[in-house]
Amino acid sequence: MMPDSTTTLRGRPRARLFSPAFPLFCAFIISCLSLPARPAFACRMEFKVTGGEKESYAPGDTVTVSLTLMLTHGNCLVELSDTGFSGTGLEILGATAWKRIKERPVIVEKKLRVLIKGDGSDGDVAIRALRLCERQGGDLSMILVPGTKK
Repeated sequence: MMPDSTTTLRGRPRARLFSPAFPLFCAFIISCLSLPARPAFACRMEFKVTGGEKESYAPGDTVTVSLTLMLTHGNCLVELSDTGFSGTGLEILGATAWKRIKERPVIVEKKLRVLIKGDGSDGDVAIRALRLCERQGGDLSMILVPGTKK
């Protein structure tokens, strides 16, 4: 009997060059490499206008903005009071205390009352929240009036 291409001269099956799972492994590697590279912050933050919402804002308008913060590390070393708020073309008139929305994961919310001062001619009118820590923290801005300066 003549050996065919799947057997060796001693009658044993020939070893495969690649495992049957190799195509799946290649697809996994390609999908991982195709993910967009962007900074991953440890604190997930979201701004939302919750009072005085309008299609567009003008100097003199007052707006209530809520910041929802989810602490992804249960043992966060940065106090909530260390969250910094700043703005361009606006003034922060006041803020509520942090209110706990959920225990696990920890989700808290703070509302800020903002006075729009700019009209966009000097750049964006925006509010910013910043949390600095050794675990990457968080940084978020929300534009209330798009800038027209180029």
